[in-house]
Amino acid sequence: MSTSVIAANARTANSTQNALERFERTIEREFFNHPVITNNAYTRWFRQGLADEAQVIDLIEQFSVFSNHFIVIQAKRMVNAATEEGERGARFILTNELGVGLDVTTGSTEGKTFATKNAHLNWLRQIGDMLGIERRRLGRWETGRPSTHRFLNGLDETYGSHDGMTGAGASFAIENWAAFGIGSEAEPDNFWKELITGLELFNERRRINNGLPPLPLAFFQYHFEIESGHGANVWHELEETFGEPGFDAGRFLEGGRKALDSIHTFWLGLEGQRKKPAGIEKT
Repeated sequence: MSTSVIAANARTANSTQNALERFERTIEREFFNHPVITNNAYTRWFRQGLADEAQVIDLIEQFSVFSNHFIVIQAKRMVNAATEEGERGARFILTNELGVGLDVTTGSTEGKTFATKNAHLNWLRQIGDMLGIERRRLGRWETGRPSTHRFLNGLDETYGSHDGMTGAGASFAIENWAAFGIGSEAEPDNFWKELITGLELFNERRRINNGLPPLPLAFFQYHFEIESGHGANVWHELEETFGEPGFDAGRFLEGGRKALDSIHTFWLGLEGQRKKPAGIEKT
């Protein structure tokens, strides 16, 4: 290969890298300043340990609808992925949700064991049993409020989109939302951490102090532990997606923004409900 060709290839590689770095800065502005990341009023309140039993039941019920119906959306994300890297990562998440073990350092389920008891919905059922929630309520579409339905429909339209570029943007935004702050000074503001903190305080104040066994928190603790791996994976996926012919920054960014808006809807629904008088539903 001639010196001129090598030099031209190096310039092309440098230009692509510079463009990727500029796009990453755009992503940080567009996604990382979204209120669902920077100002989630519900989780900020919940971490104070002020929730009563009815409010914890509401969280578990709505989260169960999210968790169960996310499986369908995750399968769509896998089959509609724009790259093999995206497809592989989506498959790992899907199989883990269903009960396959996961390497928390790599985010991979390769070679791991399946157990029905480890399906994520079943972890929520363990909590529900201790709170007296009817098992048939958990995960059912009709248990979800309209805001939870709007959230899931929004994820279906973005994260589960037939357009792989829209799905890639949604995937990137969702995983970085879920992994926000982990391993940094901002870790206490990660929403998983906030929920864990609030539930630990609930256990201490309202269960242990009253002679009741603490609620098992495996569902929340596990997701907190694995999210740093998911977050790393989507940055690798971004590099591959960015280098693909036909990459469309506009569709990628739109998918991410709409996905974050949908997630915010879920938390706004919980926040609205916890402020309502007992027995009154919020739409």
